[in-house]
Order: sequence, then structure tokens, then C-alpha cells
Amino acid sequence: MAGAMTLLVVSDIHGKSDRLRAALAAQIKPPDAILFLGDGYADITRCEPLGSTLFAVRGNCDVWSLMGMTDLPAELTVTLGSYRILMMHGDRHGVSSGGIDRAAAYAASKGADILLYGHTHVKHEAHFAEGDTLGCVTLQKPLHVFNPGSLGSPRDGGEPSFGVVELRDNGVLLSWGSV
Repeated sequence: MAGAMTLLVVSDIHGKSDRLRAALAAQIKPPDAILFLGDGYADITRCEPLGSTLFAVRGNCDVWSLMGMTDLPAELTVTLGSYRILMMHGDRHGVSSGGIDRAAAYAASKGADILLYGHTHVKHEAHFAEGDTLGCVTLQKPLHVFNPGSLGSPRDGGEPSFGVVELRDNGVLLSWGSV
């Protein structure tokens, strides 16, 4: 991978498409891709054309806005640069009630380098090293876990937020922005 690849990561927009536009406008240059982690797919479509490649998964609230669309997956694995990224909303892995260990173990079992999830409306970052054990899974390689928070209704007392992931030859940089 030559140079860095920049990804805009958004989740839980819940009708606030103006905040998605603000997050896009806050970028120094258009991101190489937008990764949407569920709950607000209709908001994403209101911002077309986005000008970047879009990867999207559905959230638990998207069933109401998709009106029969069944082709939006509950999870998606994409390879960008040399990184395997598992995208999910997180509700199916209990991230709100049981923390991230179950989702992280699942991501590791799928060979992911990065797990991106939403649903909690709370920013979160964790890193697990090769050899760490999550449940019954021993990591064969490092795993980054990242939640961008919520553009629609943050639950951490902060501002509406989005994530920026930079994929570099020598590592991954995870950061947040707010609108």
C-alpha cells in the first residue's frame, strides 16, 4: 500500500443527515471510502452523491427505513490496502449489554485486523495484541476495535461524532471528529 488511505466511519445517524454533511465537509480532502455502521441508511442516501466509495451495513433501526431492502448486509468484511476490516452494527453481538469481547472474538475468528461497530452511541477504541485471548479465541494477529460514536444522538455526554481511520503501511491511526 503506497501512502495512507483515509476512511470516514459513521454510525447511528438517526435522521440527522445534516450532521453527515458536516462530517464530510470537515475532511481536509474527500475520504477514500465511507464506512457506514448502521442506523440511518436513509440519511446516507439523502447525501448522494457522496463522492467516495460507500460500504454499509444495516443497523437494528434500519429495518424501518429500508422498506424491504434485504441486500444491505448485517455485517461486511472489506479488504482495504493490506487490512481486513469487519464492519457490523453490533447489536447482534451484545455490544450494549455485554461489552465488546464477544464481537472482538468474532472479528478475530474471521481474520479481521480491524473491527468497526456502532449501536452503543458511545466512542470507543481498544487494541488487542497477538496472543491475547478473547473468550475461546486466541488472537493470531493484532486487532483494532473502534466505534465512531453517533452522529445522531451521542450517549456519552459529548458532541455528535464520527471516526477517521488512516490505514498506513506501518500501522493504523484511529481518531474522532465532532460536528
